[in-house]
Amino acid sequence: MFAPKEGGPAWIMNSSNRNAIGLSFEVARVVTYLLSKPRGTTAVRNTGYGKLLSKRFGVPNPPTFVTSVSRGAAITFTRLRLDCAGRTFDKIPAEDAYSFHVNFLKQEWFSASRKARVAERYLLGEGDSTMLDYSETSIATLHSPLDTVRLYVPRPTLRDFVREEYGSGEVHLRPPQQVMRDPILYHLGASLSALLEHPEENNSLLVDHIALSLQSHLYQTYSATPASSRRARGGLAPWQESRAKEAMDAHLDKEIDIAQLAHECGLSTSRFARAFKESTGCPPHRWLLQRRIERAQDLLLNSDKTLVEIAKACGFSGQSHLTRAFGQTVGTSPGLWRRARRA
Repeated sequence: MFAPKEGGPAWIMNSSNRNAIGLSFEVARVVTYLLSKPRGTTAVRNTGYGKLLSKRFGVPNPPTFVTSVSRGAAITFTRLRLDCAGRTFDKIPAEDAYSFHVNFLKQEWFSASRKARVAERYLLGEGDSTMLDYSETSIATLHSPLDTVRLYVPRPTLRDFVREEYGSGEVHLRPPQQVMRDPILYHLGASLSALLEHPEENNSLLVDHIALSLQSHLYQTYSATPASSRRARGGLAPWQESRAKEAMDAHLDKEIDIAQLAHECGLSTSRFARAFKESTGCPPHRWLLQRRIERAQDLLLNSDKTLVEIAKACGFSGQSHLTRAFGQTVGTSPGLWRRARRA
């Protein structure tokens, strides 16, 4: 994990940021698992948004996740790679949004200006992050290749989240410096980069979980005014917990996102995610993975289905995906587990 740069935010595990710090450890486990996998072809969950970014930045089909955590403008995560320097992007349209960029190159250098102001230069080392405020039309010039994960957060979406979770009506982000050494943003970016390499795997709940926790971290860490304390909440009502688990059980072989589960329980996405973890001790994506593994164990023990068939029935993209997830959770491969119990 990166150490903070001098003058940057202090990464102390206290009550104001422990949820985001907790996420970093959750993400770290995901990163370890995902980065150990063979690389596949990247793809885009939402091709319309991918085409928009392709037109704006000149990156062919950038892999993108469009999350389901908001009723309004979506939080999106994109991997942007450009091998050439010297490109200028004129008149990037103004949007009521923030864009955080996590750099994966040894060094990245670009300049950006808004309206008629003098261009500001940004020099990022590997693992550094920066925030761009899109409230005004801007121009950006690359002075080096680009390899970054872009975390796009619409301001109205963040404002709605903060109102729901913290009771604060307004939110404005203002990092203490242009370039940040933020270990949590780095872990998020690394995890999302790995997830974007394997969009065929059912990771909607994990991506939505990251989007919710990202908003909490941004507000607690970069709010221009002191952040409010998070509202105390309880868990799910028994009927809500039962309904959520039934919905996930019905989707063991397919994707389900946080918005669908929240709708089943009559809650907002952020309220549902917190209440589910309060009631069960784990986030929805972790619970769903455990159920998929339990279903695979049942089929391994009580059927003659092949590993390929079991993987498909349990929502894994293929035998190798099942084997990796099974090994991480159970500690052995599904084939060895089956043979040991049938001996």
